[in-house]
Amino acid sequence: MGQLGSRTVILIALLAFVAVSALLAESNGTSPANLDQVVTVTLGTSLSTYISQQEPVFNGPFNVLSTTGTNLPCEFWTVNFTATTGQSLSGNFTSDNPVSFFVVPQATYQSWVKAGTCGSAAQSIASQLIATSYSVNGVAIPSGGTWTIVIVNSSGEKNAEGYLSAYLSTNGFTVAQPFTQPISGTITATITSTTILNQPTTIPGFPSASIILGILIGLVVTLIMKRRNRVDTASGAPNGG
Repeated sequence: MGQLGSRTVILIALLAFVAVSALLAESNGTSPANLDQVVTVTLGTSLSTYISQQEPVFNGPFNVLSTTGTNLPCEFWTVNFTATTGQSLSGNFTSDNPVSFFVVPQATYQSWVKAGTCGSAAQSIASQLIATSYSVNGVAIPSGGTWTIVIVNSSGEKNAEGYLSAYLSTNGFTVAQPFTQPISGTITATITSTTILNQPTTIPGFPSASIILGILIGLVVTLIMKRRNRVDTASGAPNGG
C-alpha cells in the first residue's frame, strides 16, 4: 500500500472514532433534551366580594332661569331626596353658564327662600360657588331626613343649562364565600437543557454523527476505487519474456 493509501486509512480510522464518540455522546444525553416541568399553583380558598348598594337621586338635564324681569337676586333649581345616617352622596354637574351648587337639609333651603338669600356654603355639606362643573365624591350624610340639592343662577341675562348626576350609596360590606376545595391551576412548561461542551457546528437538519459517517463512507469508496484502478493497471501491463 502506498503512502497516499496509508494516509487515507489513518484518516478513515480517526473519522470512525469521532463518529462513534458522537453517537455515544448523543445516546448518553449530552445533546439537547426537552423536560416537562409541572408547577401547581393554589389560587385561593375563598372568594371575597365587596357589596355596596347605590340609590339614584337624579340623572338628567337642568335649566336654571335667569333673574331677567324680576327683582330677585338669584333663581333656584332644586332636587329633594330622602337619606339616612350612614349614607353618602356622590355625583357631578356641568353647566353652560356659571352657577353655584349646594347640598343642604330641606329646612335650610326653605329658610333661604324666605330670607331672599342665594345660599350659604357654611350651611352646606357640599358646595361650589360660581362654577361650570363640580364633582362630589362620597360626602357623608350627617343625619337622616329630607335633603335638597340646590343649583343657583345669579345671572340677570342668561339661563343656565346643564346636566346633573347624583346617587346615594350605603356603606359596603365584604362577603367571603369559602370554596369546597382550594382552586388550583396546573402549568406545564417545556424546558430545554443543553450541555455546553456539546456545541458542534452542524448543517441544519443533520446531526454531527451523520455528517462524519458520510465523510467516512466517501473516503472508503475513494480508497476502494483507487485500489481497483491499480489492480486493473497491473493486469493490463505486458509480460516480459
